[in-house]
Amino acid sequence: MLITAGLPFMNSCRLSSGENIASDELYSLFKNPPPESKPFVRWWWNGDRLSKEEIIRQLDIMKSGGIGGVEINPIALPGENDPMDIPAIEWLSPEWIEMVKTALKAAEERGIICDIIVGSGWPFGAEFLTKEEQTQLMTLTSRKVKGAGTMELTVKELLAEATPRVHSGYDGMTMELYGIRLAPLEMSTFSPAKEIPFNTNVDVLTIEIPEGEYILYALVKITGFQAVINGAPGASGPVLNHYNRDAVDKFLNRMSDKLFPAIRGLKGFRAMFCDSMELEGANWCHDIVDEFKKRAGYDLEPYMPFIMYKVGHMGQAVGGAEITKLSGEAKEEIERVRYDFFTVCMDLVKDRFLIPYTEWCNKHGFKSRVQPYGREFHPLEASFNVDIPECETWIWTADGNKESDLYKRPAYTNVNKYVASAVHYSGKRLVSCEEITNTSAVFNATLERIKLTGDQSNLSGVTHSILHGWNYSPKEAEFPGWIRYGTYLSERNTWWPYFSQWTAYKARLSAVLQNTDYFADIAVMHPLADMWSKYGTVRDPFPNLHYPEYQYKIWGAIHQNGNSCDYISEGIIQNSTFSKGYLQYNKRRYHTLILLKVESIRVETAQALESFIKNGGKIVFVESEPCKSPGMKDFSGADSQVNRLIDRMKDSYPENIFLMDAPGEDVLGWYASLQQTCGIKPYMKIDKPDKFVSQIRHKGEGKDIYFISNYSTTDRIPMQITFLEADKKKAWLWDMETGERIRLKDNGKQTFDIIMNPATSKMIVFDNIQTEGEFRTLPQEHSAPIGLLTWDVEFNHIDGRKYQKTGVQPIDWSEDPSTRDFAGEIIYKSKVNNPADYHYIDLGKVYGVSEVTLNGHSLGNHWYGRHLFRIPDSLLGAPVFDIQIKLTTTTGNYLKSLPNNKVAQAWTRRQDFQPMGITGPIELR
Repeated sequence: MLITAGLPFMNSCRLSSGENIASDELYSLFKNPPPESKPFVRWWWNGDRLSKEEIIRQLDIMKSGGIGGVEINPIALPGENDPMDIPAIEWLSPEWIEMVKTALKAAEERGIICDIIVGSGWPFGAEFLTKEEQTQLMTLTSRKVKGAGTMELTVKELLAEATPRVHSGYDGMTMELYGIRLAPLEMSTFSPAKEIPFNTNVDVLTIEIPEGEYILYALVKITGFQAVINGAPGASGPVLNHYNRDAVDKFLNRMSDKLFPAIRGLKGFRAMFCDSMELEGANWCHDIVDEFKKRAGYDLEPYMPFIMYKVGHMGQAVGGAEITKLSGEAKEEIERVRYDFFTVCMDLVKDRFLIPYTEWCNKHGFKSRVQPYGREFHPLEASFNVDIPECETWIWTADGNKESDLYKRPAYTNVNKYVASAVHYSGKRLVSCEEITNTSAVFNATLERIKLTGDQSNLSGVTHSILHGWNYSPKEAEFPGWIRYGTYLSERNTWWPYFSQWTAYKARLSAVLQNTDYFADIAVMHPLADMWSKYGTVRDPFPNLHYPEYQYKIWGAIHQNGNSCDYISEGIIQNSTFSKGYLQYNKRRYHTLILLKVESIRVETAQALESFIKNGGKIVFVESEPCKSPGMKDFSGADSQVNRLIDRMKDSYPENIFLMDAPGEDVLGWYASLQQTCGIKPYMKIDKPDKFVSQIRHKGEGKDIYFISNYSTTDRIPMQITFLEADKKKAWLWDMETGERIRLKDNGKQTFDIIMNPATSKMIVFDNIQTEGEFRTLPQEHSAPIGLLTWDVEFNHIDGRKYQKTGVQPIDWSEDPSTRDFAGEIIYKSKVNNPADYHYIDLGKVYGVSEVTLNGHSLGNHWYGRHLFRIPDSLLGAPVFDIQIKLTTTTGNYLKSLPNNKVAQAWTRRQDFQPMGITGPIELR
């Protein structure tokens, strides 16, 4: 059977609405998704300049657009926005609490779910924090010195050199010299740096330098170095020390003591939200030295000059510093200490912030919702301590209409797969995502771009979208209104009347994914221990280092070749069971483990890998094999055990263990070769895998569910797919736009010929529902289309202007100086005499949303993919086709043309004018 995404189905039949529906709960949820499956929005309360009437008005608008929930998010009002003399209301003040109560009550009346951020902006912090409760950092500065001789240094100079180059600095930062150490230029066998005593009460230090050349390190402890990013009044100021349990409790209780008693009797919140953990390299607290010794088993102090670094933007190390060149045993020892230090930091933040945060939420009857990643978190295992873990997916390009390659730079971030995998291991189904995050193409994002971004998000494991975002903006505000960030979700946006079509599509997809189980047959392990040892932790979701460079490309190739995977960690492997060729953790089962350039693993992990191999599992080592253990504890004996276990596996089970070279540019072909070499059978056999087409598989209620997506905006991709594990079940297409399901007829043995048109996705479901009826064949496209070359065009500008052009061909109107600043509706009109037996109107390339009327009859609209319109049978044979096309543009080009509009210029001044209109060719087919 030929399946053409975005077109009517050939050889298909529709199931009547009453047939077997009552017994099919999943399909009922698909047809009518509940609020928890609909997209939520991050609702920025800009500057907390609020009124009850405006809160209610905006909730009504959001509901009309298909929004199922809001996350109340107080945030600073950007300076380019006119506050309109509306006073700011302080966070947790009685007046602010009244606004929250208004929102909760109005949301409940409208069936809208509410979350709320704790505090304002990110990370957590507030003006009321005392110095010891503020975030801390141990950093350093270093220089090459030569002796013998005496040198003088001012404390002021050293502190200035060590000042971190943070993104959001706090004016109340304090700095103190922690230590002066002298170390050799080079070191192959470790010896502690010489500690130089100094008087803390003097401004000038006199230092004796022995004969020779050295590196002089100045360790500096900094307190209160970071301010809350975009904090609103009452919750701005210094960032909280997340390593300090007492400070964490005080901060959280401030909110629960003031807000929670006031909202008793209301439905309340689903979850309390914690946004991005961008702690800018924070790594210190009052007792970290003692905690390190207790947890790692040795003293941290001798190693501090060699594992600390000068801190730059978002905690990254500043390059180019003069430091000791390490080699041999010294290099290995420092790498082991570095691993121990960062794992202790992660454990402290988990024990003193993450776990207490969830406990605090649950104590008060709410769930915790957290973005649990960053330098201070295990990228996978941190999510175990959160009720609703969240990841993020971005609209990257500033050119929202221009083509961009979602293969080279996918919309999902590197953390999505980690977070989703953790949810799967936990036996949960809700994978939350800050989605369509947009800090550039705010006014140029199209509905097609939003769909493609969301589809890639779901491919990465996401099951629920929190859209970024909805700006609280009074209706009286000058166009375009108050804008903090985010794709321009507003009733003032030109494409807002069509937005509910995307939310309906998205809600149906989410309803299925939230109520079924993600299937994976392969587990992929990253070399986290090696990366932490060599380089320290990274800033997820925007790591400055990919180690190895291909690490985040592998999972995509696995899915594109018909398998599916989760990420896995050493902790998961160690706590798994092994039987009949599978590794099992809770309900998750995998027949193959792929280890990416993993050299360091715990002895317990190596023992678990041997058990997996003994029980028939497969292991693929990519680029290297494990050969040592991480960390300092008993490392010599542990290294020997790891090597012995790996060698024994290779000798005893050579048919189940493989070593593969690293992939090159063609990762898709590399994994296809790995499938053949290692005997890995896909559950979907795809004749021609394509880098722009991927898939996920879910199971539930006796159904096998496949979501397949083409995220190219230009390529029409034919492929033949055989569903190897569908057995004798019936195949259906579940239409995510209409809620209908359509029976599919295969070519035999569950094989289907599929054409994936640009930007299209589909859900194919195999189940045992029985139906009667003949398959109906619809007409194919005509092989000799008629081109429609000239049109009369009307321009209806959102600013009220109207003008016309006659006898024009389809062009990109942004290239015409007279129309490049347009935003609104473009009406194309043309007549065709004697149109003969044509069944489709094909608009060709379209930038925007199209809506077609033929002889006064609406043919519907298209907001993504191929803009192909089916002509109904009742109009076939008409002597004349009177065709009208309404094209709705984005607002970005118009806003770019407003030099005196500060909000518009803040977001568009660095962007080009975007393609606009229908460039065709427009044809009858």
